[in-house]
Amino acid sequence: MSTDTLTPVVQVPGQLDLPQMPITPAPVAAKPATTTKLTGLTNSNTNALTGLSGWEVTKTTATYSGSPTAALDAVQTHMDKVRATQGGRATGYASLIAVRNKLRECSTGTSHPAVTVTVKRAKKTTTKTRTGSSGLSPKARLTRKRQDTYTTAQLVAALENAWTAIRTNHKEIPAVVIIVGSGTASKQAKYGHFAPIRWQHGEQRLAEVLISGEGLKRPVEEVFTTLLHEATHSLAHIREIKDTSRQGRWHNQKFSDLAGELGLDTTRDPRIGWSLCKLRTETAATYKAVLAELKSALIAYRHPEVTGGGTKKNNNNAVPCVCQCPRRIRVAKAVLAEGEITCSVCESNFEPDE
Repeated sequence: MSTDTLTPVVQVPGQLDLPQMPITPAPVAAKPATTTKLTGLTNSNTNALTGLSGWEVTKTTATYSGSPTAALDAVQTHMDKVRATQGGRATGYASLIAVRNKLRECSTGTSHPAVTVTVKRAKKTTTKTRTGSSGLSPKARLTRKRQDTYTTAQLVAALENAWTAIRTNHKEIPAVVIIVGSGTASKQAKYGHFAPIRWQHGEQRLAEVLISGEGLKRPVEEVFTTLLHEATHSLAHIREIKDTSRQGRWHNQKFSDLAGELGLDTTRDPRIGWSLCKLRTETAATYKAVLAELKSALIAYRHPEVTGGGTKKNNNNAVPCVCQCPRRIRVAKAVLAEGEITCSVCESNFEPDE
């Protein structure tokens, strides 16, 4: 039940009859059991309303069984009769003017000091949602490729819940900040990455896990596999195990062993090592509910970056190198050949950015 309250208005002694103001017609679909209640009335107001059909009057209130428009019509009809028989100076006529003008405010939105009008309307009758043969409403039947609106809130929440589930089963996995972004903005396209101490939260440094928007086009099992892949890197970071080289592209046997702990099978690739991962059947069964929630959130994906052709020629002898942060430096080939250069921030080695 909804309530509309207008500020009070009191009759001013000697108040003149206001010009007739336009009244907004009542809605076509009338709502049953609507009542209009006037509060804050003076004795003159209540005396003037006493005996009118449809009105129940007490000491300072008067309630009409109907809408404000119907209440206004009842008061106006009575005023017309009084004016026709007794004139505009009849006893109680000025009080009826104050009540009538207040009821008009429901349509005009004007303000007057002394009487408060409260309208109580009946509850709307609820109608059944139209459903199809599937028994679901049209909105519930929206599919991954048929959505009226899209936000990333559901997606990020599903990814965060999936990471929480992984941490629940593997206590060493750290808390991270999960972001969704481009996986094709750099030379090497990627489905995700793990970057230690990338974020600052108060006094705490947090790692970052990126899930590429381009990779969201894949089946949910493969997207979740990417999360477990990055969780493997986070586990290696916590245990201080060097699981990659060549700027994080080559995944060694230590990575493969850690991935096995998290429920992945790995395959060796001649270019990137043991990076290729596949979700085990029993692992998918363990995370069945997580996969279902994540699948419902995979309703959009990102198109790859459009990059120009050709490469920039490097005329000097310096080699661009990056670490896991990533920080970038240029080092002469002879200097780089003398030994590893370690970043003091992320504690990873600078590798050539090939």
